[in-house]
Amino acid sequence: MTEEIQPRWISGFWRRIGALIVDTIILGIIGQGLGFFLEELLVEIGVWGRLIGFTIALVYFGILNSEIGNGQTLGKKLLKIRVVDLSGELISPLKSFLRYSVLAIPFSLNGAPFSDNIMFSFVIYILSLFVFGGLFSIIYLYIFNRVTRQSLHDITTGTYVVNVAIEKQPVGNVWKPHYVVVCLFCIAALVAPYFTSSLAKQEPFSDLFKIRTQLMKNQVVKNATILYGKSTFSSTNSGTTETKYVSAQIHLSRDETSNEELAKSFAISIVKNYPDALDKDTININLIYGFDIGIASRWNSHGHRFIPAELLTSM
Repeated sequence: MTEEIQPRWISGFWRRIGALIVDTIILGIIGQGLGFFLEELLVEIGVWGRLIGFTIALVYFGILNSEIGNGQTLGKKLLKIRVVDLSGELISPLKSFLRYSVLAIPFSLNGAPFSDNIMFSFVIYILSLFVFGGLFSIIYLYIFNRVTRQSLHDITTGTYVVNVAIEKQPVGNVWKPHYVVVCLFCIAALVAPYFTSSLAKQEPFSDLFKIRTQLMKNQVVKNATILYGKSTFSSTNSGTTETKYVSAQIHLSRDETSNEELAKSFAISIVKNYPDALDKDTININLIYGFDIGIASRWNSHGHRFIPAELLTSM
């Protein structure tokens, strides 16, 4: 006679991910609605728009995951799971707000366009710890902590995500080597800025930062990213062709993504401040207009391609 397998009180990985997807869609709809009415404002405030998205999500998750919302967001209610403490009791709003903050802050800061003053100051070490240390730890624990299924935000607040229809069961302990891995992630995140900042001061990266500084002086530019590289194409007729390029991703404060003359002025600025650009085959300028508030984003972009040698006549 086979032994019946008892369902686990602790929610499984995919059920939690399913609930998160539902909640993300709901917040995305709210964010897009906000963007429809306040697009110009959200574009103008730039990176600070993520604070708006973070606040909306904090209220949503903080209230609904607490005792006020019976420990269930709409996604959790649909998937029949909820947030509780070790004793199976619902958590307070304060603990719920803290729980979501630990989860969301690394994701909210990731990819945010910070100023050069921040990127080359002590603050970058703190940001790196929160962003990379936090992100890798959260993802790692989500996947590999199979005993309690707690990620960093759950471990920090002593919470669990459980199946509503299952009676409370004894909960095991987090495997201690998981904590070692999390510590290693945090140490690596703290050390990484030292090497990246040293690399940024060397050529040709220092030249690329000079280009960025010049482009940022234009009032229409909100943010700019410069890189160089090469693309390799293969065909049966012409064999292998290699194209060397300089590429600029430029975020604008107004929708002029199709403005060829504006893009050309940026390309000329690159040639003036980075003479090695004349040795490249193309200068690619991608003009971008839009907003990103974390829970939603909307972008309009247009690519412009220039031959460096042809720009000399316009200088």
